[in-house]
Amino acid sequence: MDATTLIQKLQSDEGAVGLAKLSVEALLAQPLEALLPREQLRAGTRKVLEAWLSAPEGAKAIDVLVERVVNELQSQPRAMKDVAPREATTLIREVLGRPFSPDRRVVLTVIDRPPMRELVRQLLLTAILDFGRKASAPVAGVARGLGSIAKLAGDTVKSRTGVLGSVVGAVSGEVERQLEKRAVDFVDAALAGVFGQIADALSDPKRAHEASELRQAFFDGLIELTGTQLAREVMNSDVSGGAEEVRASLKRWLASDASNTQLDQLAALTLKHDGARPAAEVLKELGLLDVAVALGTEHLARHIKTVTSSPTFAAWLGS
Repeated sequence: MDATTLIQKLQSDEGAVGLAKLSVEALLAQPLEALLPREQLRAGTRKVLEAWLSAPEGAKAIDVLVERVVNELQSQPRAMKDVAPREATTLIREVLGRPFSPDRRVVLTVIDRPPMRELVRQLLLTAILDFGRKASAPVAGVARGLGSIAKLAGDTVKSRTGVLGSVVGAVSGEVERQLEKRAVDFVDAALAGVFGQIADALSDPKRAHEASELRQAFFDGLIELTGTQLAREVMNSDVSGGAEEVRASLKRWLASDASNTQLDQLAALTLKHDGARPAAEVLKELGLLDVAVALGTEHLARHIKTVTSSPTFAAWLGS
């Protein structure tokens, strides 16, 4: 077959598709670790990260993306539930509504953290003190009344009682001090029980329905927000600043001695179970082999036609 005939065959649908399919099938017949060698996977990951972190365009691209998202959200005054496809929101609600009871120890490990504990402590303490002050108001009123009586009694009462005036004057303040002290002691003792009850509510299989209702209610509240509200929250959250912190942390990590070892461990983990198996076998188990071959063949066939139709290819083949 001469060069001209070969080029014509490769430019035809039958020829281009045939060669593309043979190429894709030969490629997928190789083990995953041959397609993604561990060393190349590690080195490639490092190169991609280093290139992104060293390029000023990386940070600018994040700013541009945030600006586009904010502008798009601000132009949407409707609630997200009216914008998002109904099928999607229904699906999410159904998934969130499925019974799920995580391990109690896992829940406590997640929620019982010092900042959260301090927040709950302050909320409980404020609520108890507010209630206690209202409940102790009659006692304080009695103390004020006693104070007036003592004043009217004058020196005679004082001389007979000795400490009556000081006791009456201290009643209200002492009630307040005792209330605060007992409230603090009570809240500190109750904190473990509060977190335990939260964990029970989330992890008890008997209350799985309640937990699913909580998840759905949270989602319903989220999609009630309008695009304008979400845009404001995106701007307030300083996404660009957070992204810069991530970039700075990644730079420090890549410069550390441990990064090579950890990248190698990541590459090994990626190929741990299926690295020695043919890619086609792995894809078949996932039910993706046919679609992978079809898409790969279609994509590669277009490139074969493009390359073989160029004068450069004809000159190369002729030489």
